[in-house]
Amino acid sequence: MNDKVTLLGILLFLLCAGCGGGVWYMNGKLVELQTQYDELEQRLADLNQSTQFLMNQKRVFMEAFAALDGHKVSTAASDMDFYSEVQQAARANQINILSTRQMGVAKATGRSSIVLTLRGDYYNFAQLLAKWRDLSTTVRVSALSITASRTPETNGEIQADVTVEAVIKAK
Repeated sequence: MNDKVTLLGILLFLLCAGCGGGVWYMNGKLVELQTQYDELEQRLADLNQSTQFLMNQKRVFMEAFAALDGHKVSTAASDMDFYSEVQQAARANQINILSTRQMGVAKATGRSSIVLTLRGDYYNFAQLLAKWRDLSTTVRVSALSITASRTPETNGEIQADVTVEAVIKAK
C-alpha cells in the first residue's frame, strides 16, 4: 500500500510539474504571439495610412489631368498672324512698342518667339497681359522684366522687356 501511495504521489507530482511547465511554456509563447500581433497591428495601421495618402495623391492627380484635358492649345496660322495679334493688343491698350525682334519658329518645338520692349502705364500693361491671354492663339509669356522709366517725359510709366511665345501650325 505504501508503494502505491508513493507511486501515486510521484505521478501526481510529475503531473503538477508537467502542468506547471506547460503553463510556463505556453505563457512564453503567448507573450511572443502578443508581441507579433502588436507589430502586425502597427504595420497594418502604417499601411492603411500610406494607402490613404496614395489614394489622396491619385485623386489630386486625376483631378489635375481632368482639368488639363479641358484646355486646348490654339495655334497661330503663321508667324505673322501671331505677331499681328500681339501688336494689335499692345496698341489697343495704349502701350508703345519701342522695339521688336521676331525670333522665328523653332523647328523642334514649333514655337515662335517675339521679344518686345514696351513702354506705358502700369495698369494698361497689366490689362495687356490679360488681353494676350484672351487672344485666339494660345500665348505664353516666357520672360518678363519691368522697370520704372526714369526720364521726365515718361511721367511714371514703366518699361518692360517681354518674350511672348506661341505654337505655329505645321505646314
